[in-house]
Formats: sequence, structure tokens, C-alpha cells
Amino acid sequence: EGITIGSETTQSKGVLVLESDNKAMILPKIANPHTTVKSPYPGMICYDTVSKALAVFDGKVWNYWNYG
Repeated sequence: EGITIGSETTQSKGVLVLESDNKAMILPKIANPHTTVKSPYPGMICYDTVSKALAVFDGKVWNYWNYG
């Protein structure tokens, strides 16, 4: 059994399901997470306000995805 946020019912399966027809998930905004976050946990995701990229910690290093 999981938790669904944003909808009364869903067809999606998962531990946490975020579902909406007109809203998006907003990630935490952190400037330079590779230096600011002192003890990152594998799987941590945030938006780096300096590089303007999605930052994902893989357990060893931060990986940056820029869509610009």
C-alpha cells in the first residue's frame, strides 16, 4: 500500500504517487548542493539555483542535469 498525493484515486503503483492534471512537483532549491549539503544521502534530488540544473546525489558524487 502506498500514499497518493494530489488525487483521490490513481491507477499508478508505487510507495509514493504524486498525481495532478494541473500541478507539478517542486523540488527544494539549494545553491551549490555539492558544497552546501554536508551529508547528502544517495538518491537526494534538488534544484541547484547557481548552475540552474537538477542535481542528483548517486551516493558518491553529485550529477547535474541541465535542460537549457
